[in-house]
Amino acid sequence: MSTWKIPFWRCVPGEGKGRYLLPVMPAATVGPEGAPHIMGGVALGALIDAMELDSELPLQFAHVQFLSPTQHAEQLDIACKQCGGGRAVAQYAAHASVNGRPTHRASAALGAREPAEQTLFAAMPEVPGPDASAERAHTYPVAPGGLLDQMDYRIAAEDTARGMQAIWTRSRAGFAVDAGWLAIISDFFLGAHPGSRGPGSSSLDAMLRFVQGCEPGWVLSVTEFAAYSRGVVHGSARHYAEDGRLLAISSQSGVLPRIPMGAIDG
Repeated sequence: MSTWKIPFWRCVPGEGKGRYLLPVMPAATVGPEGAPHIMGGVALGALIDAMELDSELPLQFAHVQFLSPTQHAEQLDIACKQCGGGRAVAQYAAHASVNGRPTHRASAALGAREPAEQTLFAAMPEVPGPDASAERAHTYPVAPGGLLDQMDYRIAAEDTARGMQAIWTRSRAGFAVDAGWLAIISDFFLGAHPGSRGPGSSSLDAMLRFVQGCEPGWVLSVTEFAAYSRGVVHGSARHYAEDGRLLAISSQSGVLPRIPMGAIDG
């Protein structure tokens, strides 16, 4: 097990205005040894980082479509630009590619209208805390030093009949809980139910609505599946600090694992 001490979703400036690069570290990847790919949430985190750097504004929301695979990518090339907005909020568009091949397309809003008093309507559900929750053991084939080595996981509650899971996650490196880290956490969506786990499942898109960050520590993600339909799962999640503050809201659609032909015939 290897824990990376620098945020592996942070971009560096590229050549030209609105151009950024994500050097792909092992911690940014998932997949078996010999076939790693950039985790979708890491790509979303990198796109958010690029747009925040370019605009010098904090994120409000970001949406990304996953266009094509990223196996063995050494860097993610990102281009972003402002495409609308007003005095307080900027609307942005971004895309990412690997060796010239489009891999992600994103849109976002960044900024804030100040002064504004915060009101949090969403309340964290009553579930066991991380110390009273069971550790989660992953069964995915993963390469050492990959993304799953960077986190601790605890299952607080599961109701498969209702499509609900509440899971605590924490960065082993003690990263701050910012928009990028929450984007990564939110992309564990497909793992929230037995029917959406396994080979062949993949995310189609992801949306993150960022409310606020918090100090390093545990985050509770409460995922609720809405439907399986036409081979795709739809659902959403809310993410809370350990003290109950709402941090972000996310949603996603993902392709379900294929049904074995024998199961169809039989």
